[in-house]
Amino acid sequence: MPLLKTIAELKRYVPVDTTGILPSFALELEQTEADVIAPLLGPALLAWLQAAYDAPDFDPAGPGLAAQLLRAVQAPLARLATATATTVHQVSIDETGVHITSTDTSKTAFQWQLDRVQAQFLKRGFSGLDALVAWLEAHAEASPELQAWAASPAGQRHRRELFISTADFQEYENISSSRLAFEALGPMRRRLENFELGPVLSPEFLAELRDQVRSRALTSDNENLLRTYVYPALACLTIGHAVPELGLSLNGGGIDLTIARLDDSNAKEADAGLDQLLQSKVSEALISGSRYLRQLTSYLDRTASALRFPTYFASSAYTAPDQPALVVNTLISKVYKFC
Repeated sequence: MPLLKTIAELKRYVPVDTTGILPSFALELEQTEADVIAPLLGPALLAWLQAAYDAPDFDPAGPGLAAQLLRAVQAPLARLATATATTVHQVSIDETGVHITSTDTSKTAFQWQLDRVQAQFLKRGFSGLDALVAWLEAHAEASPELQAWAASPAGQRHRRELFISTADFQEYENISSSRLAFEALGPMRRRLENFELGPVLSPEFLAELRDQVRSRALTSDNENLLRTYVYPALACLTIGHAVPELGLSLNGGGIDLTIARLDDSNAKEADAGLDQLLQSKVSEALISGSRYLRQLTSYLDRTASALRFPTYFASSAYTAPDQPALVVNTLISKVYKFC
């Protein structure tokens, strides 16, 4: 059974003018729940919520944890399902073919109108997913079921890297608070954690930070380190590396250019000077990221000890701050180096 059954529940989130849930919407509600909601909740929490929702005396508007979770689930579920359902709902299919609806009093919406409606529902739907995850995190200790979720693969799925939410990334780089953008940047962030942060922090200290993020057990020192140095460095480097990568998309037919315009003319060729603008953004982001990494190294070398950041202190990445500088050139050097 789906987690949204009645037209009254759907109308709380989507302004539809129908007396029941249409077949095209019902199909998309079921598919969206399976593809999007189920992975976030995990099988155990999903089964618990479904059992509570199906109970005869359940009040969806009540103050209980199950009712609160249901509302947090239904908001993105309704909006994301509507965004995809409107495409199929625009037409009808019968033995004679595919048809659109057009009468003396109504007609099918123009494509640009449909595109804007879908974009709005997608944006609000994905924002609702962020709100759902935030609710789960805020109530992770509120009941045995939510505690089990927090320790499950589903509850740690968004904690497989140092950044755990769209809002955290938005704090350091503007991605318009887009969950889609945050998820698209995920593979790049995880690579940069290994390739850029790993050598600076040491693999052992990076593993410690990841373990503490995953287990929700960050020490105050490590949390301060993340928010002051690690997050800004990783965010800047991610943008710098991702701008050229996300400008292309791979699909079954080849590689597409995906740089879009702010107007409705996305099919136009790139504006003159766009490549210089993108290169400027890349350079600025990479330079800022490198500066944060240098500040991170300097801070750790100054403050690390057997008591503070002991994992870093014991690693090969640590350099004592009072260590004499390496002499590059002397009076008898045959070759002088400039650095």
